[in-house]
Amino acid sequence: MKFALVALACMLAAAHAQIASFNRASTFAGFPGFPRTTYRPQVYRPVTTVAPPSRYVARVSGDANAQTLKFGNDQGPDGSYNYFYETDNGIAAQEQGTPRNFGGNPPVVPVVAQGSYSWTSPEGEVIAISYIADENGYQPVGNAIPTPPPVPPQIARALEYIARNAPRQ
Repeated sequence: MKFALVALACMLAAAHAQIASFNRASTFAGFPGFPRTTYRPQVYRPVTTVAPPSRYVARVSGDANAQTLKFGNDQGPDGSYNYFYETDNGIAAQEQGTPRNFGGNPPVVPVVAQGSYSWTSPEGEVIAISYIADENGYQPVGNAIPTPPPVPPQIARALEYIARNAPRQ
């Protein structure tokens, strides 16, 4: 019986601690460089263009002490959203998403997202990736995405030969 009372007391204490931590103004307030914010409803303003992240961000601090320079987050009543952030160590990202209704029963309404992110490599080169994520999957484009080497001429000739002389079924 004592064990059951002790176990119940522990569960109540854990539940109380979780509720107390959930009610704080900002979950991210304890992280250095993240601004302390409280929720304020915002008026929806549709975004029609996607601005690339800033290419030239001064490298002021190391990664451990990075400070947030810019931060924004908007959500529309129709499920669309837009966010951006930029830090003083060269990291920047932005994305916007809009729901696309394909109809059906039940209705299929995936969110189509497009955006970009960038950072400065240890060699000092700015790495930038832009992307779109829709019904065709995640499609990144950027200077850090590897490209396959060209097909050697001997392999190209062999593939042409196979295509010409393939057995018909």
